[in-house]
Amino acid sequence: MLKRILTSLIGLVVFFAVIFSHRYVLYATVSILALGIMYELYKAMNASAILRITGYVSVLIMSAGYLVGKPLPAIYTVSALFMLIMIFTHGRISSKKVMSVAFATIFVSMFMLTLIMLRRACGRLAVILPFVCAWLTDTGAYFIGSFYGKHKLVPEISPKKTVEGALGGIVFSVIGCIVFYLVLCATSSNYSVSDTILTAEFAFVGFAGSIISQLGDLIASCIKRDCNKKDYGSILPGHGGILDRFDSVIFVTPFIYYAAICLFK
Repeated sequence: MLKRILTSLIGLVVFFAVIFSHRYVLYATVSILALGIMYELYKAMNASAILRITGYVSVLIMSAGYLVGKPLPAIYTVSALFMLIMIFTHGRISSKKVMSVAFATIFVSMFMLTLIMLRRACGRLAVILPFVCAWLTDTGAYFIGSFYGKHKLVPEISPKKTVEGALGGIVFSVIGCIVFYLVLCATSSNYSVSDTILTAEFAFVGFAGSIISQLGDLIASCIKRDCNKKDYGSILPGHGGILDRFDSVIFVTPFIYYAAICLFK
């Protein structure tokens, strides 16, 4: 527990330092995180060296595409790259293996790198919102589930998760998004505490974002079970690997991106 809390506190300091730095610091950090996540995922999938190298190059290509605001050409390029690998490794690496690594690379990178688009479209404060949903959901589920959890949610996927914890995560996320909106009201004249409609919209984002975050967590757990892994890594004491900490963020970020375009003025 102590390791988990200390790691979280250090992580928060680094997080806010990155968020409020120059945008290129955020872009670089997100790209590095994407590479770290793919390293853990490739290791769990037992991907061959050529597939790992292709994957890392693909993440860099996609990072460059998102950086210049041209994600689709980057995705097309990466798809073509994996198709070439499939042709030239035929007979040595199964097409199913190539396709699974390609899907994981494009899917995870595309969702993670949406943080770059969110920063460009809505500003630095908007980048905080996916983490509010994901991390408060995780925190609420952990503590409420630890103290009050009695009914298992999906024990065959994640034995420790409970229905009570899931509901606690939703409550924490909704409260966090409302507090986030109050901070916007205090820092910008574009928002008002009396705007009940916008308050309700941020509360809904917290509700929906929490559900998506928990689904992302469960999907990541499914992959771990299939790969016979307890955690994706051990780089973050008390939390596991980078993917263990960012799985929910990856899944909720695209939803927050489209919601933020409507919510941020």
